[in-house]
Amino acid sequence: MRICFILEGCYPYIRGGVSAWAHAYILSNPDIEFVLWTIHAARKYTGTPVYELPPNVVETREVYLEDAALPQRRRVRGKTDCTAYIDSMKTFLDSGSHDWDSVFAAAAGHTLSPDATVSSREFLHFAEELSDQSEGRIGLSDAYYGLKSMFLPLLYLLSQPVPQADLYHSAVAGYGGILGAVARYQTGKPFVLTEHGIYPREREEELMQADWFAASMRRYWILSFYNFSRCAYHFADRVTALFAEASKKQAEIGCDVQKCRVVGNGIHTERFINIPARQDTNEVNIGAFVRFAPIKDVKTLIYAFYDLQKKINHVQLYILGGTDDEAYRRECMDLIRRLKLDNVHVEGHVDTAAYLERVDFTVMTSISEGQPLAILESFAAARPCVCTNVGNCAALIDEDNMPGGICCHPMDIQAISAAMERLCLDPALRRKMGENGKTRVLADFTHELMKQRYLDVYKEVM
Repeated sequence: MRICFILEGCYPYIRGGVSAWAHAYILSNPDIEFVLWTIHAARKYTGTPVYELPPNVVETREVYLEDAALPQRRRVRGKTDCTAYIDSMKTFLDSGSHDWDSVFAAAAGHTLSPDATVSSREFLHFAEELSDQSEGRIGLSDAYYGLKSMFLPLLYLLSQPVPQADLYHSAVAGYGGILGAVARYQTGKPFVLTEHGIYPREREEELMQADWFAASMRRYWILSFYNFSRCAYHFADRVTALFAEASKKQAEIGCDVQKCRVVGNGIHTERFINIPARQDTNEVNIGAFVRFAPIKDVKTLIYAFYDLQKKINHVQLYILGGTDDEAYRRECMDLIRRLKLDNVHVEGHVDTAAYLERVDFTVMTSISEGQPLAILESFAAARPCVCTNVGNCAALIDEDNMPGGICCHPMDIQAISAAMERLCLDPALRRKMGENGKTRVLADFTHELMKQRYLDVYKEVM
């Protein structure tokens, strides 16, 4: 079998949960040939891979969104009327019904390049309509450049040639979901969509902090994000989520419940289950396996630890992970210096299993997650976790039955500090919670279980 894996902005160039998931999954299926169809904003974000591609990756296709603006990638003679195509694109800003098949039929018959399309008189009329409908709240310039930023990458993706495969599997419902839909429409081959988070919800959270768009266009950006997902759901044969609540959200957004399946994450537990308990009881070491990115809210972690170390002597915090956002990392490092936290150590990307041997428990303060591999790996090593109540974290911690840690509200510095203090002061509680977490991972979150569940999904649609 030949599977086309569709990934966005990560593997094989950037470390993180989805990249780790993809790499482990490819390695664990040596009898399957994989084609990597990856989307990147620009070539500067690729460079040298941080993962060595397994031998069963037989082809790679890289799509760079920066190329969408290149002039006349598809040349035609004479004038071409874009009206029908632009009208079909309006579906992505429609809050009502969506005829996605007509959108893709229009795309298949369109001959102008993406840059020529957004430079056409018809596209300008689209912007004028939007500006007029807003009754002056959106200026024509904001409408035009907002729509251009929104649609230029989309038009480019709709024009992409599709790699040959028996099945297409996208790990995201955004741009990756659009490529999966293109593949399904053009080839008729099965398309499986996996969401590690709920795409439009995550984009909404990012918009709250972003400053790269006109505020008057916020509503339309959000509509487009939701309709990216609805488009992918329409063409997908199966749509998987990491946990049941996420699957319900997919249905609420517009996915047919008959397509929905739950396939949780899984880890190679053998790397972690024999890690011994830490013997040094004179000092408590806390590990945060997290990348520097605003959505990970490392600043809340730093502030919570600042509060903790004023109450607890001999405590160390290790921040272990790469960098998604250089500016945010600099802000975090400045904060550590400003608070004079000599007991905070920023180590960068490390061998997780090796470092888990050095910590007593872990902490995660994200404002958005799916089902974090960092918590599962912490549990497999019998290390409890203090985490925020986002995604599936509360269910993993399971405080009502066999708690594997302590769950707090996002951005609640005092509660997170108090939870870390509780674990610092009670070694017996740390051991008990760690064993609870280990039991949970071995029962439900092994890599073999995850692999078999995905193979079962493939069998349903082949």
